[in-house]
Amino acid sequence: MKEDGQVMMKRAFLALALLLPGAARAADLPDRPVRIIVPFTPGGTSDIVARLLAEAAGPHLPRGAVVENRGGAGGNIGMAEAARAAADGTTLVQCAFGPCGANPALYANPGYDLLRDFAPVILTGAVRNVMTVRRDLPAQNVQEFLALARRDRLTFASSGVGASNHLGPELLRSITGIEMTHVPYRGSGPAITDLVAGRVDVFFDNLPSILPHIRSGSVRALAAVSDARIPELPDVPTFAEQGVQGMAIDSWFGFMTPARTPPAAVAALNAAFGRALQDPAVRARMAELGAAPLGGTPEQMGAHVRAEAARWAEVVRKQGIRAE
Repeated sequence: MKEDGQVMMKRAFLALALLLPGAARAADLPDRPVRIIVPFTPGGTSDIVARLLAEAAGPHLPRGAVVENRGGAGGNIGMAEAARAAADGTTLVQCAFGPCGANPALYANPGYDLLRDFAPVILTGAVRNVMTVRRDLPAQNVQEFLALARRDRLTFASSGVGASNHLGPELLRSITGIEMTHVPYRGSGPAITDLVAGRVDVFFDNLPSILPHIRSGSVRALAAVSDARIPELPDVPTFAEQGVQGMAIDSWFGFMTPARTPPAAVAALNAAFGRALQDPAVRARMAELGAAPLGGTPEQMGAHVRAEAARWAEVVRKQGIRAE
């Protein structure tokens, strides 16, 4: 028995929908552009990745996506703005290590409740961190560094309170009991300048910004701050390989949306940006930035955010850290 034209068209559409889940679910979003709030100033890795994904996901969204930078207060200003936005699937915020990990514990009133005000959408990427020291520091590995730190009061740089390059050394202090003096800067650039000049002793930085200085020999890498060696630095062992457990830290990022956004809209956003993360051009560009593409379900991102918030709340509490 032959099928009529309508039945055949319906079956063809269902087959296409299975192949193109983003296109099938785009109807669950309003016919307006998706606004992506990046709670940092332009130019950083998370901002570049957000713009890359906005362009790649555009064809899978009703009206594409636009990026707006709302920097300030360690990411709190942009997060608070996103929390107040309409919960209709047209607003995303670029969640990251600080505002979606450490800030809720660091700030008495960050202006948002991380677990109450947002719904997770998708993890988008992660950047590896590496422990570097000034080139003339008399320590060739982590154990020699710890021995030196127990004899002398060393200094560590950061790009600001609550950044991964601040809390990485704080975690090392918490695990090993060493003491170091925190020297905060307004960004990684000035911190690297002083590390190269020998004015500070150690800096736990994101790979993309510190790698050229490691390769030039102006600073030395002592450890990969991750659970595996960094491909770009295959000769640099992890902390675990050097006898210190629990020192795996990624500077991660992803998208969240206001908490009352309908589940169908969250699924549509997840599908659109999930497809963008599979784009070979996107993956190649992220690799150039030193960022690993992620992905997965909203539930997986939610579990990750809860685990990160709990982990860093304990470090902040134990070390007595507060943002001014």
